[in-house]
Amino acid sequence: MGSKLRCTVFLSLVLSLLTSHRTSAEKVLMFPTPGFYSHWLVLAEIGQALVDRGHAVTVVLPKDIVDARRAERPDFWFETFQDHETGARIKELIDYNVAMAGQASTSLFHTLEAGINMTGTMTKHCDLLLRDSTLVSRLRATQYSVVLTEPIFPCGALMAAHVDTGLPNVAVLRYDVYFQDVKATGVPHPLSYVTSVETDFTDQMTFLQRLQNVGFYSLVHVARRWLAASVYDGVARGYLGEGVTTQSVMSRTTLWLYQTDPVLDFPRPTMPNMVHVGGLNVREVAPLPKDLEAFMQSSGQHGVVVVSFGTMVKTMRADQIEVFTAAFARLRQKVVWRYTGEKPAGLGNNTKLMAWLPQNDLLGHPKTRVFITHAGYNGVCEALYHGVPMVCLPQFGDHPGNAAQVVARGLGVKLDINRVTSDELYQAILRVLTNNSYRETAARLSRLHRDQPQSPMERAVWWIEHVIKHGGLSHLRARAVELPWYQYYLLDVAAFLLAVCAAVLGIVWYSCSFICRKCCCKRENKLKSQ
Repeated sequence: MGSKLRCTVFLSLVLSLLTSHRTSAEKVLMFPTPGFYSHWLVLAEIGQALVDRGHAVTVVLPKDIVDARRAERPDFWFETFQDHETGARIKELIDYNVAMAGQASTSLFHTLEAGINMTGTMTKHCDLLLRDSTLVSRLRATQYSVVLTEPIFPCGALMAAHVDTGLPNVAVLRYDVYFQDVKATGVPHPLSYVTSVETDFTDQMTFLQRLQNVGFYSLVHVARRWLAASVYDGVARGYLGEGVTTQSVMSRTTLWLYQTDPVLDFPRPTMPNMVHVGGLNVREVAPLPKDLEAFMQSSGQHGVVVVSFGTMVKTMRADQIEVFTAAFARLRQKVVWRYTGEKPAGLGNNTKLMAWLPQNDLLGHPKTRVFITHAGYNGVCEALYHGVPMVCLPQFGDHPGNAAQVVARGLGVKLDINRVTSDELYQAILRVLTNNSYRETAARLSRLHRDQPQSPMERAVWWIEHVIKHGGLSHLRARAVELPWYQYYLLDVAAFLLAVCAAVLGIVWYSCSFICRKCCCKRENKLKSQ
């Protein structure tokens, strides 16, 4: 009888745990950015972590790519819309811009033409998403608890507001290309030491660099905000009502998950609803495939150099491929190079080409000595976590800023991918390999990065669940978001103080003038009487 009672109690406890876990499950909605596969990978990792916690994740995608994404993430639920191949066109334009970035042959006309084409395509893509009334009705009927969007694709936030104006929005970003987060968070942005990741400035700038930083921010800030308004504000007014703008929708964002890390990124002001989650993609090392493990072990005491340029792998010029091939062939180390296309002429016997490689697992392998990268943030975070020094060859987007941070922290060196020669690349790799300071600094910063109470993913999931439990978290929002610009910069106070000072000075001047006139009049009268 006692054993039956114990068994009953045990089953009751298990049932209660299962039931409580099931009742805590919430519905999460996600809008990935079209065309940027690396962005999808980060968002999908967050979604998978939420699924593992028992939540249901729904992703909204164009119909033509949903099968590929469903194969990658079978635990997700997918809602689709017909984008009339605008998503594919956006991907083509992104690839074109990546291929042309930094090339001297790129004219201003071609740059403007690509921008105009991208603007028109994004507008059409966004309109097709919001006008799908059947999709909107299904999403409204589901009653989601939170939505995850990316500021680089503000249409996700617009669609979320179209579905439910009270739905809490969690923004996931490396940085906001449209600079809308500055106003939406109310965070101070002192240009004396805060730089854009699109430049290679650090937080220790010369006078000339500070001048350039102010110029870059002022010009690009105005241009990008105008671009966002021209692309999305018409859609916002059409579906959300007159007076609604992209900025007003983004300013209602509940939580901002920044892919930044205090160890790597330069310190800057933040608000309570801005959370550091740099390194979301990093994980513990998994075993390599047998053939790749054998290749790594065959490197002996010299070790292995890992090479990956992300999306750059499809757009490298023939002369650049020749530079890299010749430099790698001179190394004593083995080389694992993520590369697609025909085998380059003159490829050394020490180099293994792979169309895809398990980058995180390779960087965590004890045989890996150096990481050659385009300085994409995901790869930089993986190298930081595993303590691998880097040779950075940035080209566009946040790559210059990431590379500048790597150099400033002593994690590696930076080269110009459009001008580097084979010998310069070889000497840079040799410098990082033979100078112990890079390896020691990478190991020290790796320990510092790992020493935190939560992993970046655990922190992101905790905050998302915090939003689900408590809603909009208005207590974390700075009042600056609601202030008009003249109040935010205290221009009304400055005007009042200037008026008071002017009035006081005027009274003093008038009083002095009056006294002087009286004195002069008395003196004149005295002289006349004499």
